[in-house]
Amino acid sequence: MKIKSSFCLVMLMTSFLFSQTDAKFDAYLAAELANLPAAQTLYNCANVGGYRYGGGVGAIKKIVNADSTLPFGKVVQLTVAAAGANSWEPQFQSPANTSAVQRDDVLFYVLHIRALESVDPSGNGKGFFYVQRNSSPWTGLGSSSLAFTPSWRKVYVVAQAGEDYPAGSMEFTVHLGFQSQKVEIGGIIAVNLGQNIDISELPHNPLYWDGMQEEAPWRIDAAARIDQHRKGDLQIVVVNQNRQPIKGAEVKITMTKHAFGFGTFMSALALSNSPDAQKYKEHVLRLFNRATTPFYMGDGTWGWYGPGASQMQYPDLAQWLMEQNIPTKGHVLIWPSWTWMPPFFRDYENDAEALRAAIDAHLDMIVPIGQEKELVEWDVVNEPHINHDVMDICGEEIMVHWYNKVHELDPLPRLILNEYNILMAGGGDAAFQADFERYIELLLSAGAPLGGIGMQCHFDENLPGIPRVVQVLDRFAKYNLPIQITEFDIDTYDEEGQARFTRDFFTAVFSHPMTDKIIMWGFWEGDQWRPSGAMIRKDWSYKPNYNVYEDLLFHQWWTNEDGLTTRDGVCRTRGFLGDYQISVAFDGRTVSQAVSLTKEGATVEIQIPTTETQIDAREDAPADYGLENYPNPFNASTVIEFTPEQSGAAELVIHDARGVQVLAKKLQVSKGICHREEIALPHFAAGAYFYSVNFPDGGTAMKKMMLVK
Repeated sequence: MKIKSSFCLVMLMTSFLFSQTDAKFDAYLAAELANLPAAQTLYNCANVGGYRYGGGVGAIKKIVNADSTLPFGKVVQLTVAAAGANSWEPQFQSPANTSAVQRDDVLFYVLHIRALESVDPSGNGKGFFYVQRNSSPWTGLGSSSLAFTPSWRKVYVVAQAGEDYPAGSMEFTVHLGFQSQKVEIGGIIAVNLGQNIDISELPHNPLYWDGMQEEAPWRIDAAARIDQHRKGDLQIVVVNQNRQPIKGAEVKITMTKHAFGFGTFMSALALSNSPDAQKYKEHVLRLFNRATTPFYMGDGTWGWYGPGASQMQYPDLAQWLMEQNIPTKGHVLIWPSWTWMPPFFRDYENDAEALRAAIDAHLDMIVPIGQEKELVEWDVVNEPHINHDVMDICGEEIMVHWYNKVHELDPLPRLILNEYNILMAGGGDAAFQADFERYIELLLSAGAPLGGIGMQCHFDENLPGIPRVVQVLDRFAKYNLPIQITEFDIDTYDEEGQARFTRDFFTAVFSHPMTDKIIMWGFWEGDQWRPSGAMIRKDWSYKPNYNVYEDLLFHQWWTNEDGLTTRDGVCRTRGFLGDYQISVAFDGRTVSQAVSLTKEGATVEIQIPTTETQIDAREDAPADYGLENYPNPFNASTVIEFTPEQSGAAELVIHDARGVQVLAKKLQVSKGICHREEIALPHFAAGAYFYSVNFPDGGTAMKKMMLVK
C-alpha cells in the first residue's frame, strides 16, 4: 500500500546502516515530498553510505560534508581517473528497491550535481542516469543525460515501470566513464508515486544550455553566416514591349518555398481520412518542404517483414508524398543489428556469404520501390557504432558494397550514413564521433557514393551548448558532404525552454554552410514517439516551440517585399534562397513570373505589353547616379547602391528626419562600376532617414529610406 509523504520519513533500518546517514536529510526529504503526490521511498535515501561506485580503473569515492548553504548535509564525491572503454566504467549505483514496484508505477528521482574537475575546457562533467533492472537483461525504465556544471544543479528524472519489479530487483546507475573528471552528487531522493500520475504536472528541470543568453556572441556570428550563405541577390529588370526600361513599375516579391530543407518524419495517418488525419495532412503541406518516410526492416514483429500492413503502408505513404511534390528520403535500408532485423537474417550468422546475399535480396526488393516513388535520398546504414552485428561477420567493407549496390539499383538518390550521439548527449559522445569519422573515411576512401552525413538529434534535457553545436558541425564539414539533422525533437516538459532551444539550435544549424536540412521526428502529440517533443498538442493547439518554428521559417527567414523600379528599370533586393513569384504592375497591366533564387543570385526580366516607360525625355542620364537602397523599408541593415561617373574619393552621409547627421563614411569608387555598401543600424530608432553621396565629380544625390523594428 502507498503511504502519505509525511509518513515516508519513518524507515526501520538496522543501526549499522546509519553510520553514514545524513542528519539534515529528513527535513530536506519532507520539504521535497510536500510538492509531490503521495509517495513511498524506494530505499533508505538518507543513508549516503549505501551507494556503490566502481567498475573502472582509478574510480575513487568519498563521502564529504556538503556546503552549509545546501539543504542536505553530505555528498558523494566521485573521481574518474580516465575515460573507460565503455560509459559504465565506472558507474555510481543506488541500493536496490526495498519495496515492490508494479507495472505502470511512476518513479521520481531528485539529485543535486556539480563538477569539481573536468578535462573538458568548459569545466563541465558528463554522466548518464539509468533506471534499470539490476540483473540481466538490465531492462530500462527511464534515463536522462546529466550535465555537471561547476555550480550546483538540481535535476529531476522520471521513469515508469513497464513490468512488475519485486523488492531487490531494480536500481538506478549513473555512468561516468565518458572522460576524466571529478563530480559530486548529493540530496538523492528516489520515490514511487504510484499510478495514474500526470507526469506533466511533476516538477521538471528548467532547460539550460551554453549560449542561451540573448547577448551570447554566437548570435552575431550566426546572423552574418545566414546573410552570407542563406541569402542571394535578386534583380528584377522590367522593360516595355520595345525592351526599354520602365521606371516606377510596382514590383511584388513573394517567396513561396525555402531552398533549405525543413521536414518531418511521416506517419501512416496521412493515408486515412479521419478529422485528425485531415489536420495532419494540412499541417504537413503547410509547414514542411521535405519528408522522411519509413522503410524499416523491423525485428519480425513490426516493419517490412512484420505481420502488419507495412508492405502496403510504406509504399503508399511514399506515393502520397510523391503526389504532393515533397522531396522524400527513405528510412532505413539496413540497421545492421540482430535487434532491428527479422530473425531469418540471423539464420546465416555462421555463413557470411549467405548473410550478404540475404541483405542484397532485401535491397533488390526495396530500392526499386523507392525508385518508383521517386525517393530522392536513402538512409542506407543506421547507427553503426552500436549496431554492427552484420559487420562483425561480413567485415566493415560490406558497407562499401551496400552503398555501391544501392547506387547501381537507383543512381539518382543521395545516400546517407545516419548516426546518433554526434550532437546528442550534451554535445556528442567521443567514441560515437570517432567511429562516425572512421566509417565516413572508410566509405570515401573506397569510392563509395556517400552523399551526405546524417546526425540524429533526439535531445533530452542535457542539451548541447550552441558553440559546441557549431564546433561539431565544423569538425564534420571537412568531408565536404551535406550535413543533415535527421531526427530532431526535445523530450522535456519545459515548454518555454523547449521553444528557446529550438530557436537557437535551428539558427545555429541554418547558419552553417554545410547543412542543408532539418527533419523533425514528428510534430503532433497524438502521433509522436516522444509526445512531449511535439510542437502541436493532441487537441491541435500550438505549443511555444510551434510559434518559434513558424516565426523563423515564415517571418525571420522569409522574404516578401514590395518595391519600385529605378530609372534603369531595375528593382533589387537580397532575399532568402528559394522559390519566388514575382509580380509587376505598370500602366494598368500585371505580369507574373516564377524564379528560383540561388546563392549565385538571380536576375529575371519581365516584359510589360506597353510602349510607356514613365521616363521623361529630358532624362538623358540618370541624374541620381542610380542611387538606391534595398531592402527599403529595412530592419537592422540595408545595402546602398550607386554607379559613379568618375573614380576617386566619395562620401556617404546619413541624416535622421530632424537633419541630424548620424553616420558618415569615406568611400573609394570607380567610374562606371556599381558600388554597394551595406549599412547596419541595429541600435537606431525606427523612422525615416535620408542618405546622400558626394561624388568625385562634385555631384550629390540623396534618397529617403525607412528603418522599421
